[in-house]
Amino acid sequence: MRSEKFSLLVRVLEELQAGRASVARRSLAALTRKLDIDAVAEDMQYFLFATALARRLGVGDAQRMNLYLRRFELPQIALFNLVAERLPMVNLAGRIANDVMCRLFAGHEEASLLDVGLGMGRQEVALLRTLKARGTALRRLTVVAVEPDGDSLRTAEAALLGVARELGIALHFRGIPKVIEALDEDDWRLLGDNPGPRVVHAAFALHHMAAGADRQELFHRLRAVEPSAVVLVEPNSDHATDSLPERFHNVWHHFSHNFDLVDELDLPPRERNGIKLFFGRELEDILGVVDDSQRYERHERVETWLERLRHAGFSPASALLLEGSWSFPHPSVHVRQGPGYVGVGYREEMLVPVICATAEARG
Repeated sequence: MRSEKFSLLVRVLEELQAGRASVARRSLAALTRKLDIDAVAEDMQYFLFATALARRLGVGDAQRMNLYLRRFELPQIALFNLVAERLPMVNLAGRIANDVMCRLFAGHEEASLLDVGLGMGRQEVALLRTLKARGTALRRLTVVAVEPDGDSLRTAEAALLGVARELGIALHFRGIPKVIEALDEDDWRLLGDNPGPRVVHAAFALHHMAAGADRQELFHRLRAVEPSAVVLVEPNSDHATDSLPERFHNVWHHFSHNFDLVDELDLPPRERNGIKLFFGRELEDILGVVDDSQRYERHERVETWLERLRHAGFSPASALLLEGSWSFPHPSVHVRQGPGYVGVGYREEMLVPVICATAEARG
């Protein structure tokens, strides 16, 4: 049975769809009057969804509600570290992806990592340390980083070169300050002009591709670079659909599990609400942006990513490559293996899969 708060939220959506903005605003006001985000944990989720829909209603509604939420904001670096360290969807998924890449690099003295959206290189630094700790043969590594933020690119380069020197790994860093859909022919030649084996890695990056970009074509271009494998980390939900009602219900289902898990973690209230606010920024993009061509949080389900990889000439990784004994210190967080992926989930829902596909032999 739907709660009164959820019914009001759906009513806002329905009135928006029907073009009755004034009625939608009244329903929105009725909903927010029922919320007490300081006393009731679930009310933050309702408020964030309401804020996202308020953006569709007009700038004034969204600004007023965002001002109310601002008191929960944490400094960006503090929030980034908190999300990376405490949330299993990020922390555990990153460890699984690194373990898989260690196996792909095993037995090779020289290799290349083609990394899409590496940010400041936090996960890649951990990868180097894991490679060294496991005594792998790798001595020379080329990292080609596709990252649109120049400051992050420079930070990542400094961090990786520093750790590589400490560990005795000869590392060559090549940075491409672009989004992947903006690569030109020279960039693609650069990706292919690196020692093998080449492993492509993208964590929480490919769903940001612009609306007009052809994701299937991207995987064909990646296949032409002749990598030994592709390792992807992506949220498991369909937020790419053009149908607003379908998108709303998908995102409600997905983020309800994320928010419930955050509520169960042993976090101070300010940190807990700060993480939810981090997710709220994604909600505003998924539900609040009126022009669909301007949306960037276009998450898709694991089956969709695997199908694209198959069409491009990749095969789901073997079960042996994906085996592991990963865990997270919370009884409701699980790790389950599927065909071509390892899924990190909460209760019965898989939230984030680590997807791996290897290159088929060409005849």
